[in-house]
Amino acid sequence: MALKARLGLVLLSAVVLVVCFPPFGAWPLVVMGLVPLLLAMRGATWRQAFCLGLLHGLLLYAGTLHWLRGIFAIATLPLFCILALFTAAFCVLLRTVNRRGWPPYLAVLLTATLWTGLEFYRCEVFLLRFPWISMGSAIPPTYLLPLVGVYGTTFLIVLASAGLFYRETWRVAAGLGIALLALGVVHPRPVELAAGEGLAVTVVQSEEGFLDSYAELTRSEQQNHPDLVLWPEYSLPYDVRQRPWDMDRLKTLCGELDAVLVLGTQTVIGPGTKEWRNTALTMAADGVLGEYYKARPVHFFNDGIAGTTFAPVQTRCGAIGTPVCFDCDNATVVRDMTMRGAEWFAVPIFDAQDWGATQHLQHGALFRLRAAENGRWFACAASSGVSQVIDPHGQVHASLPLMAPGAFTSRVGRRTDFTIYSRVGWLLPWCALLCAVGYSFFAAAVALRKRNLPQTAS
Repeated sequence: MALKARLGLVLLSAVVLVVCFPPFGAWPLVVMGLVPLLLAMRGATWRQAFCLGLLHGLLLYAGTLHWLRGIFAIATLPLFCILALFTAAFCVLLRTVNRRGWPPYLAVLLTATLWTGLEFYRCEVFLLRFPWISMGSAIPPTYLLPLVGVYGTTFLIVLASAGLFYRETWRVAAGLGIALLALGVVHPRPVELAAGEGLAVTVVQSEEGFLDSYAELTRSEQQNHPDLVLWPEYSLPYDVRQRPWDMDRLKTLCGELDAVLVLGTQTVIGPGTKEWRNTALTMAADGVLGEYYKARPVHFFNDGIAGTTFAPVQTRCGAIGTPVCFDCDNATVVRDMTMRGAEWFAVPIFDAQDWGATQHLQHGALFRLRAAENGRWFACAASSGVSQVIDPHGQVHASLPLMAPGAFTSRVGRRTDFTIYSRVGWLLPWCALLCAVGYSFFAAAVALRKRNLPQTAS
């Protein structure tokens, strides 16, 4: 195949995948998005495979995560290169699969396993732990999420794509692709609560950073008699417990509303400017009920020292998981809190208004995936959006427009059962990662053996 044809296929694959994610949302194309890339790897040299994979990754991440330029400026390019290296590694390994002449079904399984293992490593294990723009996250919440989660969905997508290249597997692959599309269209129905069932939650959206403004927005929903009020991450960007006057005002507000309050604040643990923890504080009229420290601080920001405990907060509103913002981008924190007894989630979020609508839409979609994976209600209060209430099927029940201060009240339910994903489905990507590592060592050993053969013969 000519190099120009390979380049055209790589460009086509990247463009198709870019439009699968917000703000475009053409997610049905994700089933075919990798097909041109896989075709471009047929007969490629290892240098071609690496360079074309790197180019594909750069185009994909630059096309979907372009908003990062407004945050990191010129440093965005090295970040895109790091992310793209995982696509390049996949393409190099895929070349060895194509050249080994494996039986078709095994080759298809290896292809899906390698992509899933590398994607999982990039998103959940690698230093950056950056889970945005994974194949499985392109599809809206489906019946698959409580079974195999996002990475299991990724595995099935790549399985369907890779299977189209073999006469023995293309019919099964086509059927799997059609099934995935059908699951995306015939998504789970919203979970309806009976009249009076559940808890009334008031969600406040604002980027003001002043107690008075949040209190005013909260009181505007007082007639809805909230059981719990949720403010965004950094709603009070200082250690509020070191300001007795503010603590008294917060307790007074809780008493007026007869409600529990979850808010974003800080916990100072030392004299340095970085010696603090990003905190979700839960309190009531009689004082602090519990606190949670953000376990996944945002990279390259002064976002506090990472917390290491994941216990939910015990309140009269049940056992509440209070992960903070980026904690919910990864699958690990939410699942850990669920297994520790969290009955529902109240999540403070900070997404700055000047990061743009695309960032907000991409981020908001991740919380719906976490809700569906673990079968839990989510209430999310974001500084400038997306503030939303999500049911255990990942369906949005209420939300606010982007970039506008406001408040709304919606109801959430409490759940104590566990999904198959929460119990065992989360192990699937770990198995894929172990298999990918094992195959990488095998491929490297074979390559070294071939390189040494002429020397041995001589």
